[in-house]
Amino acid sequence: MVGQRIRYYRKTKGLTQEELAQGICSVSYLSKIEKGDAKSSEEVINLLCERLGISPEEVDESKILEMLNEWNMMMVNRQFEDAQSAFKEINESMKGISQPNLLLRYELFQARYYLVQNTPNLDLAKEKLNKVNELFEQLPNDLKFYYYTFNGMYFNYISDYQEALEYFENADKQFNQTSNLSDIEAATVYYFLGLTHNYLLHISSVANYAYKAIGIFDREYCYSRSADCQILLGLSYRRARNYEKAKYHLNLALKYSTVFKDKFTSGVILHNLGFVASCQNQHYKAIDYLKQSLEYKQDRQTIQNIAGTIYLLATEYYTVGEIDKARELICKGLDIVTSNHEVYYHLKQLEFQVSGNDKDPEFTKFLSRDSIPFFKDKGILEYEATHSELLADIYFELGQYKKASLYYRIANNARKNIY
Repeated sequence: MVGQRIRYYRKTKGLTQEELAQGICSVSYLSKIEKGDAKSSEEVINLLCERLGISPEEVDESKILEMLNEWNMMMVNRQFEDAQSAFKEINESMKGISQPNLLLRYELFQARYYLVQNTPNLDLAKEKLNKVNELFEQLPNDLKFYYYTFNGMYFNYISDYQEALEYFENADKQFNQTSNLSDIEAATVYYFLGLTHNYLLHISSVANYAYKAIGIFDREYCYSRSADCQILLGLSYRRARNYEKAKYHLNLALKYSTVFKDKFTSGVILHNLGFVASCQNQHYKAIDYLKQSLEYKQDRQTIQNIAGTIYLLATEYYTVGEIDKARELICKGLDIVTSNHEVYYHLKQLEFQVSGNDKDPEFTKFLSRDSIPFFKDKGILEYEATHSELLADIYFELGQYKKASLYYRIANNARKNIY
């Protein structure tokens, strides 16, 4: 174990084996110590540890390990206030700890902690993940699982869904190679796989992973997480235009979130019930749901989620002819998002339409140069298709049939890959 600690701290301090060994022992002997292949001289170990600024003493890691794992499960089970309180105690307990696996576990769970905050601290989360990445080869199987999972969460937050999907698929494979993880962890990854496929609009995959996750969450009486999966099923059925099944799953999720007084989840559900009502041309009902959603979304929602509801509500007001309310909401939405956010492109499109400038050359430039490339780059095929089709219709009306044909073809190719 001491050799592993020496290797860990040598790497974190950016030292080569030659630099650490200089004047103490040979490089080959240090290499054997780090690999655990050498019977270590106590004097050499003390000198190496002194140079690294660590204690040669081993510590009983079982209590700290238990504390870290309990902290992680608080976050899995959405006990965020408990996790926040535990964080302070863990910070104190980790002082003086030099066991590499404990430190790496601590770094990884900190990454999760920063990702599940009311306002996720993406920079700090990425900093922790990058730090662990430098020592990836040292990770035991369960920490590799967490590394893949938390990276997937990070890339979902920055809307890089293809990258997120790759990490979650690796986490799924890693789970099957790891014996000391609970089924709840597997269910969490199934949920994230379903969520990421939802962002990429892969309808059948969403339902597949949501049902797999629900089976475990229900068995473990983790109903708040089951509600998340019911939302995914609602989204999947809504996209498949099975609106009654969509409402069934969303209302089931709403019962869970109401029982647990989970405003965050209730806000998401009401947003999606509003979307379903819109699809059924029940526009005033949609407006009521979306206004309720915005009220709930003051609690633990990301800017993009809030802007998404603002966009849908603006669309509904535009549809029923309340143009001033639509304009006001569009301005509010564009004030809080940037071109890095998917909803920005929906809001800009609606802004052109509400202003009556949807035949303006600036609108065709926006579609061809901004929105379509954005959705293509992110792999969001449905919106690549709808924006391409919109541009094709404009070119067709202008008699520019060659350009119209090009964008109809782009739309058709995107739609072929959605299912």
